[in-house]
Amino acid sequence: MDIEIIRMLTALKEKTGKEVRVYQEDEEIFYSTIEGEKPDRFSGKVREVISSDENGKTYFSFKNNACRYVGYIDGASQSDKTIAVLLGALLENREITEKTENKEVSLKSAIVGECSGIRLQKIISKYAIPDLPCTATVISVPCGKVEEVLNLIENFKTSDKDLCVVTDDFTCVYIRFGSSGEESEYRSLTDFASLLAQTIAEELGVLVKVGIGGVVSGFADCSVSYSQGLTAIRMDGIFGSKSTVSTYKEYVLVKMLEDMPKHKLQEFLDILEDSEAKSMFADGEMVTTAEEFLHTSLNVSETSRNLYMHRNTLMYRLDKIERATGLDIRKFQDAMTFRLIMILHKLLG
Repeated sequence: MDIEIIRMLTALKEKTGKEVRVYQEDEEIFYSTIEGEKPDRFSGKVREVISSDENGKTYFSFKNNACRYVGYIDGASQSDKTIAVLLGALLENREITEKTENKEVSLKSAIVGECSGIRLQKIISKYAIPDLPCTATVISVPCGKVEEVLNLIENFKTSDKDLCVVTDDFTCVYIRFGSSGEESEYRSLTDFASLLAQTIAEELGVLVKVGIGGVVSGFADCSVSYSQGLTAIRMDGIFGSKSTVSTYKEYVLVKMLEDMPKHKLQEFLDILEDSEAKSMFADGEMVTTAEEFLHTSLNVSETSRNLYMHRNTLMYRLDKIERATGLDIRKFQDAMTFRLIMILHKLLG
């Protein structure tokens, strides 16, 4: 924990007469105004002031440098709750009072999730950010020409309310306000992102990857959509997609599986795959054929064209896959099961 929090806790003890204990929510980092005492952790997450009649303590939470901390004081009365609210607010607010940031830095902090709740509300108020649903479209620029890409994106804004922000040396984000159902010259945000990526390639000679997060209720939750956009780009890389634009919705199932313990994923894979199927999944040529067939929505003619393969050769390979796995991927249900097996291989590989 930084020295500034320690200094503030000591000052708060002097002003309130209350002993203050603080610990980082997910780490063994703690501080107590009583020397040598280790804080008593609350069993669960703390997102608001909570009084515990069992141990006579009042808990509160705050964020510092993108980390969440939990603090508590002795006492569970209404006055103790009031003190706890003030303590949390002061600890979150200290970052704002210590330094003045420009708009770009402030917006970046909000979008990447480094802001406390109080600071975030101040940013929204200061820069008159609209209280509307919004979506984060994340643009990954491998060559590092992120400023040039950002300037081009500014010309593509569909509304003066929208925001374009650089988040690091290789990434920028376009925040679009308004629900997905609102009228626009583009049929969807995916269409907009595809045209944007194409224009960047033509105008700047830069090949980018675009990830679209989900719609969130307001800018206060924008970091969630931003994180989802980053996840879409990361998943796109893992699965070797040929698409320039990917959406978080495409990978929700994959993300759910990724969050599961590895041993559980292995259990599922062992159920779905026998020894003969394992040899087939180790055959890169067969896997490429199957992936392309799934990518073209089980279209035999289009798969043949894309792979420069005779239709009969493709049918032979599909039959071979069925013999090895027991799955006829020309049928939707079997194709879904096959896709699941491939996802498990990627996540466990």
